[in-house]
Amino acid sequence: MKIGGNRRSSNVDDRRGQSGGRGGMRLGRGRGGNSAMIGIVMRLLFSRTGRKFILPIGAIAVLGFVLFPNQMKGLVSSLMGGGAPVSRSAPAATSAASDELAKFSSAVLDTTEDVWNKIFTDGGSRYPEPGMVLYSGGTASACGSASAAMGPFYCPPDQKIYLDVSFFREMETRMNAGGDFARAYVIAHEVGHHVQNVLGVLDKSQRQKKMLSKIGANAVQVKVELQADCFAGIWAKHAQGLSDVALEAGDFEEAIGAARAVGDDTIQKKSQGYIVPENFTHGTAAERINWFKSGYKAGTVNACNTGL
Repeated sequence: MKIGGNRRSSNVDDRRGQSGGRGGMRLGRGRGGNSAMIGIVMRLLFSRTGRKFILPIGAIAVLGFVLFPNQMKGLVSSLMGGGAPVSRSAPAATSAASDELAKFSSAVLDTTEDVWNKIFTDGGSRYPEPGMVLYSGGTASACGSASAAMGPFYCPPDQKIYLDVSFFREMETRMNAGGDFARAYVIAHEVGHHVQNVLGVLDKSQRQKKMLSKIGANAVQVKVELQADCFAGIWAKHAQGLSDVALEAGDFEEAIGAARAVGDDTIQKKSQGYIVPENFTHGTAAERINWFKSGYKAGTVNACNTGL
């Protein structure tokens, strides 16, 4: 994927190289190891009183423990509050590679602004652009402490996307999902959650989940994630029409590879060796790919009705 060199979004807050987040109480190792910790994280992230869901791209806890086991344990301590500080290794200065990923992320966000501004304008409404916070290690958000272990996520209360660009390197080295367009898909998916927030979809899904069992609520969350994948496909369709954006051979396959890598079934099988469908919160690899393709093919919001 090639994007004009002058593209930069004005909605980016670059906090890389800064330390952030709070310390937390120490947790005993106990029995169950990472599996027990995953349960704690899921409860903390998805049941925090008075806060809306954090919407990461992967299955948050499982993906975090697959990619960043040590940092994830620090995140649990931070979320539980108080106690000894969590050590952080965020550098004082950013690397050249990190700077390039940050520039690319800003450029991609800028293309999403062009695409969704036009779609909303054509529909007779205004698109409030989301912010993007780039950080290293950890930072604070309106949804609580952000950590690299969580992966990219969208926070509805402050309408910002949180991204540690080191996630892109992990995608390539540990998930075999590299390439510019795969990275762009990640950002476009999180922007998709912002579009859902603007359209009232997130509030609606929250109300639905409060009336359902855990399994039922998970099923609703899957629909939310699949629609965000579809919205990412819409962006990919329209981004090709921008004068300074060009898709290259293999780009579409990169996005498909990323969607496959973050499917619940893929992540569960890699992390625990077996699949538990009732615990899915983002959809299978096949579902994520199909909804991305649906958005890409149609290029319209109406094509993204996942049943919400």
